[in-house]
Amino acid sequence: MIFEELVLTDVGPFKGEQRIPLAPRSSDRPVVLFGGLNGAGKTTVLESLLLALYGGHTPGSARRARSYDAYLRHLINHEADPARGAQVELAFRAVHDGAWRSFRILRRWSLTADRMRETVTVTRDGMPDSVLAENWTEYVETLAPRGVANLFFFDGEQIEAFADLDVAKELVRTAIGGLLGLDLVDRLQEDLTVLERRKRQAAAASEEETEFLRSQQALLERTQGAESDARLAVEHAEKAVAEARDKARTETARLTREGGERYQAEAELRGRLKEVSAVKDGAHKALIDALGGVGPLLLVAPLLERAITQAGAERHQADNQTLANLLVDRDTQLLELLQQNKAAAKIQQAVSGFLTTDLEQRRAGDGVPVVLGTNAHVLALSERLVGNDLADERIYLTECVEDLAGAQSTVDDAERAVAAIPQFDAVEATLNAHRDATMMLAQAEARLGMLREELDEAIDRRKRVERTVEDELKEANKTLLDSEEAVRIIDHAARTRETLALLRAAATKRHVQRIQALVLDSLQSLMRKDNLISEVKIDPDTCAVELLTNNGRPVRPRSLSAGERQLLAVALLAGLARASGRMLPVVIDTPLGRLDQDHRKRLIRRYLPHASHQVIVLSTDTEITPEVLDKLGDSVSHMIKLEHDPESRSTIVTEGYFQREAVQSRAQAQEGGEDL
Repeated sequence: MIFEELVLTDVGPFKGEQRIPLAPRSSDRPVVLFGGLNGAGKTTVLESLLLALYGGHTPGSARRARSYDAYLRHLINHEADPARGAQVELAFRAVHDGAWRSFRILRRWSLTADRMRETVTVTRDGMPDSVLAENWTEYVETLAPRGVANLFFFDGEQIEAFADLDVAKELVRTAIGGLLGLDLVDRLQEDLTVLERRKRQAAAASEEETEFLRSQQALLERTQGAESDARLAVEHAEKAVAEARDKARTETARLTREGGERYQAEAELRGRLKEVSAVKDGAHKALIDALGGVGPLLLVAPLLERAITQAGAERHQADNQTLANLLVDRDTQLLELLQQNKAAAKIQQAVSGFLTTDLEQRRAGDGVPVVLGTNAHVLALSERLVGNDLADERIYLTECVEDLAGAQSTVDDAERAVAAIPQFDAVEATLNAHRDATMMLAQAEARLGMLREELDEAIDRRKRVERTVEDELKEANKTLLDSEEAVRIIDHAARTRETLALLRAAATKRHVQRIQALVLDSLQSLMRKDNLISEVKIDPDTCAVELLTNNGRPVRPRSLSAGERQLLAVALLAGLARASGRMLPVVIDTPLGRLDQDHRKRLIRRYLPHASHQVIVLSTDTEITPEVLDKLGDSVSHMIKLEHDPESRSTIVTEGYFQREAVQSRAQAQEGGEDL
């Protein structure tokens, strides 16, 4: 099946006639991308497709927690005349009698005398087909059975719900029934049960027993009605929880933007400031202590080096002068020795001249002015400081300064955080709204839990009454079943029901291995942690889904991140869709809203381009950003923009997508809001 065109006339936010081309323009580009802000009509497009196909039997519509007439009335554009009504028209191609045929189904409804009147028109290959229109409910089951519709038409809220394996169990049960045609088996079993009950009741001869059976039958009908009411109440409560959860998310985001979380964390932020201030004070004290030693000499390091040079020169000059005094006696003895040995006069004269000159030079010194003196201890200390100690002191002081600077930066950040704490008056309304939204969510969840318990109790009561009716019928008919035909029908009906139960179990067990393998393949393709899940088990009797790790331990969905739970639900839907063998378009409403960037990439690369031969994605500008669009671009056939006009209060359909600058601006604004 390939959707070619959807025509909406005064449906929801779409005023007048709006034509939407849906057919991919190339077989290797299956994705048709819708872009629209919240409230622009994306969900209306999804519901219109389902409404066109299934009418009053539309499966799983989030807005159908009301009667079908009320639902149709709700879909009429608020500015349209209810008497004129609205209509959806879907053109598609599908295989019929072994060949591709073109179909166009037009569903029109209007309000007449306070009653909703609906008409259905079907054309095949351009020719009206009244027989097909009259039997469309049965015929559409051959194209797209309702039992598998949720595998191909779903939205982000459904994905979030299916991440709960208890909810997914019902999805798997319904899907397996639709895949294998077991829903027909179930209906046949129910019909046989009704037939058997009627025959037993008809065979009860005693008026008293008949009256008792009637009362039990009436009780059974009441319990069935109570169960139906409880189911409806649970559906309403689930919708209320979803709305309360969205409201709580909105108020939480608003609280974050307006600084309410900082107000709530005031004590923590002030404690943090006190802590880092103490660290800064410690760093400051360490620097002061370091400056109490030889550190200040670093300011005069060149002068200290000159002083050491001056002291060395003075010491050398003083040593020469001291030596000159010591050499006087030695020179006298040397000259006397030369005379005693009768050295030549020329030699004595030369030696005497050398010694005299040397002595005079030493006594005269090097011309160094005496400024510092010749204290050896001071000179040795100065040389040690210049050689090593001051270098080590410079490194230590640098570290102290860096520590103080880092501590000061941390204090500045903490002071800014404290300064950003709003006054109570500024966030009072936001805090109250957030508290009220949180309280409403808790109350809605508590009510949902209570109603689910009441539903379980209603189911138990209905089952108990059913068993009582069956037991009483059997007991009453032990002696009263004198009709051979009734006995035969009852016997054959019971045996047929048993056979059908065995058939259902055998068919489920036979195909469950293939379904498990397909779901596991989809999981491993989409999940970021490739080795997290190594086996998927589906109980053939209960349809409960169990995920196992490499070591055989079960994986609890609550242990997965929110994005992983979303991908788990998508993989479950994808695996079941592949198991169905149906060539149906996939329509997804807001699939990426609750996924982080990494999980979005996986869904875009590994699922959307390969989900089907036609994939219709209804998204907001914060889901399909320019970067996401670049990755998806090779798979996109064309793009359609749903733009709401505030003046006409209606949505206009145009080809194209959000401007890149607008998308980036909104994405950055959203990221900025999340970073607060």
